[in-house]
Amino acid sequence: MYIPRPAKLLFQIDDGWNRLLINRGHTIPEWTKLVIERMLACGTGAMGIRRYCCQSAHCTHTKYFCQSCESKGCSACGMKSTEQWIAEQQHILPDCEWQHITFTMPHLLWPFFNNNWPLLNDLFRCATRAMLTWARKQGIEVGIFCALHTYGRQLNQHPHIHVSVTRGGLDVKHNVWRSLFFKKKAVELIWWNAVIRLLRSSYARIMPGMLPGLGHICDERRWRRYLQAQYGRYWKVYFAKKTRGRGTA
Repeated sequence: MYIPRPAKLLFQIDDGWNRLLINRGHTIPEWTKLVIERMLACGTGAMGIRRYCCQSAHCTHTKYFCQSCESKGCSACGMKSTEQWIAEQQHILPDCEWQHITFTMPHLLWPFFNNNWPLLNDLFRCATRAMLTWARKQGIEVGIFCALHTYGRQLNQHPHIHVSVTRGGLDVKHNVWRSLFFKKKAVELIWWNAVIRLLRSSYARIMPGMLPGLGHICDERRWRRYLQAQYGRYWKVYFAKKTRGRGTA
């Protein structure tokens, strides 16, 4: 008997997904529709069925398996592919001390990144610049990997970057491993400046005056003034305790 997975139930209860498509389907990106449709079809005959039977002509035993969707949006397939990716990366990560850092920004800046994937992608450079700038001043090349989260634990929009960086690296001049300590205040300042510079140069991509409640930002001069005011707000850069072994973000 087929039992739908919990994630599917969220879309299937009261025919919620189909009702959403009827009422608001025009606002949902086609890629999102495809991912959800594949997730709903996962483990059913809609994805295809594999038939397994014995090679012996005297055996009549046959088993049928519905194929999975292999979609990142599926709670089952997404987790499996993530675990496989992590296992593949483990052998290339240096076995050393790691520092896990979370880069956030004031909530008033969140709407500018909403569904703006090129801009979200640029956040990786802002976060890694903070690490690389500090490390290269010490003459060290570090190892880094990052993960982007567009939502918080409460499923609210909250773009932020998780970074794992080695607590040491290769000394550029002497080709030996050297330990490295990251100064929180210095890294925070580099992050703040990088994000503000990114937004300042992206006025045409964002068009902030078109967003709800921001109609007063009608030109680049007001846009720069608005961004300048964000320096005084709370930017949280969280430094977790260092860990030994291969880092996790």
